[in-house]
Amino acid sequence: MKNLIIICLLISSVTACNSQQKNNKEKDQEMFNIFKKKKQNKSEILSHADYNKLFDNDSIEGMPITVIDVGKLKVPTGKIVVCDPLVTPDMQPLNREVKSGEYPIKIYEVKTENSGDRYAIAQLEFNNLRAEKWVLAVRDGEDINELTEEGDFFGFPVDAGLGGFFDIQAGVEYLKFQDDFMKSNPNGNIYDDFFALEFKKSAKDQNDPNDYGNWVNFKLPNSDLNITMFQSGYGDGMYPAYWGIDKNGEITSLVIDFFVVLLPDE
Repeated sequence: MKNLIIICLLISSVTACNSQQKNNKEKDQEMFNIFKKKKQNKSEILSHADYNKLFDNDSIEGMPITVIDVGKLKVPTGKIVVCDPLVTPDMQPLNREVKSGEYPIKIYEVKTENSGDRYAIAQLEFNNLRAEKWVLAVRDGEDINELTEEGDFFGFPVDAGLGGFFDIQAGVEYLKFQDDFMKSNPNGNIYDDFFALEFKKSAKDQNDPNDYGNWVNFKLPNSDLNITMFQSGYGDGMYPAYWGIDKNGEITSLVIDFFVVLLPDE
């Protein structure tokens, strides 16, 4: 009888323990669902940086800043593509639209301590108003609620050391140009055989054979549209774009951050 009582107590204890574990798991799942639901309420992702620190100064952390005028971009549809134009020119446009027009592109080059001149920020400027915040630019199908860690972002891949802005309509024309080029040069390379000479036009020293140039504002043949390409900071990687938003909620600019300098929003 004594042994039977002990066995019953053990069974009761195990049952109670299992029941408690089940309750704990249910509570954990409930808390997880609440947490997940909260995470799904994000309406925007803000940049870690305040790019006005580059725009307002001629140096950053003791490193000189040079502003390079790349010319204007024609934007007939208001749908902007950011990508590596030599690798992914068929990327979807960003899901915010701007007014059609012609807008200046500026490159903010930083003379780094150990790596020479590097393109830190590319800016497509829609007006001269000051941005109060910088909101992650995304494409259709990119859900910001999937970005759960601080510093997470959606961006574009770079595999040819280049970034670029262009209107989606210019992108369609560029793909035609690219296809025609490859049909005429089946064994060719569109950079070596064509764009290298276009980049050379932006060289700081045209007589220096090692200065290949770092940007292009290319007018597409048989079109009044253009695309831009420029050096991507330290080269290949994944880079985000951010919309500059003014105090009235209007878009002032679009920037690509090449992670050359930290610009904490303090």
